[in-house]
Amino acid sequence: MVANSNENSVHLDEVLKKFGAFNRYNIRAVLLISFVFFTNNMHCINYIIVAEETPYRCKIDKCESESNVFQQPWYNFTAPLDSRGCNRYSEINEECSETGFNTSLVETCDDWVYKRDDSFVAEFKLACQDWKRTFVGTVHSIGMMSGLLFQGQLSDKIGRKAAVIIGGVAALVFGVAKSFANSYVVYIILEWFEATFGDNCSPAFIMGVELMHGDYRLHQQIFFCFVATLGGVAFAVAAYLVPYWRHFVRVIYAPALLFILYYFIMDESVRWLLSKGKREDATNLLLKMAKVNKIALDEKTIVNIQCEENKVESSALRETFRSKIVIKRFLICLVWWTSCTFIAFGLIVNVGFLAGNKYLNIGIMSLSDIPASIAMVFILKRYKRKKPLLISFISAGLLCLVQPFVPKQYVWMSTGIYFLGRFVSTFTFTTVYVYTSELFPTYSRNSMHALCSAIGRIGSILAPMTPLLTVYMESLPTLLFGGISVLAGLTTMLVPDLANEPLPDNVQQAENIGTYQLTITTNKEVEENCKTL
Repeated sequence: MVANSNENSVHLDEVLKKFGAFNRYNIRAVLLISFVFFTNNMHCINYIIVAEETPYRCKIDKCESESNVFQQPWYNFTAPLDSRGCNRYSEINEECSETGFNTSLVETCDDWVYKRDDSFVAEFKLACQDWKRTFVGTVHSIGMMSGLLFQGQLSDKIGRKAAVIIGGVAALVFGVAKSFANSYVVYIILEWFEATFGDNCSPAFIMGVELMHGDYRLHQQIFFCFVATLGGVAFAVAAYLVPYWRHFVRVIYAPALLFILYYFIMDESVRWLLSKGKREDATNLLLKMAKVNKIALDEKTIVNIQCEENKVESSALRETFRSKIVIKRFLICLVWWTSCTFIAFGLIVNVGFLAGNKYLNIGIMSLSDIPASIAMVFILKRYKRKKPLLISFISAGLLCLVQPFVPKQYVWMSTGIYFLGRFVSTFTFTTVYVYTSELFPTYSRNSMHALCSAIGRIGSILAPMTPLLTVYMESLPTLLFGGISVLAGLTTMLVPDLANEPLPDNVQQAENIGTYQLTITTNKEVEENCKTL
């Protein structure tokens, strides 16, 4: 069959609209994609439990009992109270008494007693090296940045499905391997490998974006967020039920074994197939979707689907960056992503400093993502993209700036404002995810989205280190989150507003985005560019 030049070309979105949003095929596809967000939500924050802070104190040999009990009544006269467990008083004699220590002479500790001997900090002897503990989260973010730099291009080159499977299996292998690490250095190396090769969230998200017509694209985000939230709740429950960090790591990475089955049960993105000129495969998949959904597609519709094949001589990324308009939007997206990752991961890392049970706080923080995503769908459908993103950035910033000034005795108010800030920051992050995916052409969409996410991981790289700022000022991390959020919000004034428009297939359409009309390929161009079936 050859595209009929006497018929008007049909955009893929017109075909996808016929299937609707909640048909049998889409429900199955969305369930498969959403499982990626379930596992990823556990993996990307694993370090807040694995490398959590563990109290420790100097080991005073002449006072220690055989059991090395952590809290001892004699510790007050053996070490300065403000030494953070790193210094001790010099010994005068062999007696364990107040007269046995010189309180005017302080020495550095060389051995420690930990509150939990089976903790990450204790097993790798990280006392008085807090930077090594927080560095685990930084390494994870560096790994995610490294992976995203090539992951998007890999997805655009070999397909969304292959990238999802490769990432999922890599997470399983390196994640479980971390639990057997016998040294801090080995663990750090495996952490980097797992984060670099085991993050399949980006190709899964792009596959979801390309699955449906623009009218339904936002609705699936609610379900993705709901399943991701379940991942966060499962993470908190696992941390509570499995306190030993090695066993905990195995529990949260074991579900990734199911990604092996995706080779047999997941289909490729139709839009990606068309962008690579694989019209026969795309046609067969559309017919399969129609059969599953019990919808008839006439031959004219199939023959005249607009071909999106990328025939540029240079790479897709190079072709995309030839547009000054696209470059400008790319730079703005970098500001958004850096701010979002810094604030989102920063609030997660610092949740341990809140009053109350840490596991309950993590669960509540995860559950707050559901109403944020529901609000996002209805607000973005009614008010487009620009104003909601501007308001959410500034609102999150103001909440973070106000929270430190709430008196500590009002625990529920302080915690409530913190979680409200998290709610708004989730709305912001999810909006940025959607907004970014709609600004770039099909043949480089995953590459550009992943590139924005990768460079934006500078924020998540710095976020795990923010607890160290509490030494200078307890509220400094939260104030920093607020200021950056407000500044990022102002940059939204420099991009066009968007509604539920068809996704742009090339650079020219991407430049014209926001005008409510995309350039439709002519019949002659369709006939020249599309392959014969």
